[in-house]
Amino acid sequence: MAKIVSAMEARKGFGDLLNQVAIKGEDIVIERAGKPLARLSPVNVSDASRLDFRDISKLPGDIWETPPV
Repeated sequence: MAKIVSAMEARKGFGDLLNQVAIKGEDIVIERAGKPLARLSPVNVSDASRLDFRDISKLPGDIWETPPV
């Protein structure tokens, strides 16, 4: 079953909702005035393609460098 959030909740926490979809594979329905408007769902639900931010070996090597001021 999909998680249901209001349009205002989606607006305030869009990044968190994207993480729930991308990392956990959840479906999220966005409602306004109690009526469903949109659905967020993973593009590919296979475990191999999910984002896993715990594996830092997949990040670019220069991510930790300090940018020039």
